[in-house]
Amino acid sequence: MKIDPIVKDILQELKFNPSECLWEKHGATCMKHRYIEIAGQEKGVVIESLDEVEKNSAEGVVAIKCTASLGKSKVITYGEATPKNNKNGYPYAMAEKRAIDRAILKLIGIHGFVYSDDEVDDKFENVEVKKTETKEEPKKKIDDLYIATAIDKIKNNKGKKDSSVLRSDIEKLKTEINQSVGWDAFTKTEQFKTFNALKNQITKQYQQRRS
Repeated sequence: MKIDPIVKDILQELKFNPSECLWEKHGATCMKHRYIEIAGQEKGVVIESLDEVEKNSAEGVVAIKCTASLGKSKVITYGEATPKNNKNGYPYAMAEKRAIDRAILKLIGIHGFVYSDDEVDDKFENVEVKKTETKEEPKKKIDDLYIATAIDKIKNNKGKKDSSVLRSDIEKLKTEINQSVGWDAFTKTEQFKTFNALKNQITKQYQQRRS
């Protein structure tokens, strides 16, 4: 199973063993639910609300809207359960779990590289999953100026953000770089040295604050 460098960094930071927390299903890399929960707790993800947006108990159809945040970053995402994608008798619990898992993976910056094990249903082929997620999270084209400006903004920290928010900002920028120019290519540039030094500095501040 090939693991993206961004995912490797997050797993290393969380001290997760890839062979224990990840597995492959229809070609998609999936993370086990209990590890997603731990990741959310360690990163400081806050589940702000869970709301029913659709339900039909007789048909076993449920859709849950999840609003979650990490620092100043916020996502709104959904979890669905129907007889077509859920084989157990607890559609409400399944829809809620899918919504929460998806929100956490988005906020920690690895959704699209990794999916919840319940998100990839047995009946879906990998190509279908990728099409769905591509529509949901279109790639953003960025250049050297955008990267340099984003690094300076995080470094100067005019908004006086705490280290947990800065960690979220740097991970978000890392995801944007990977999706646009490719992480391997970026590591060969001079900007990478600045980015990596800043990331290490923020991580150190965060660890000191928690100790």
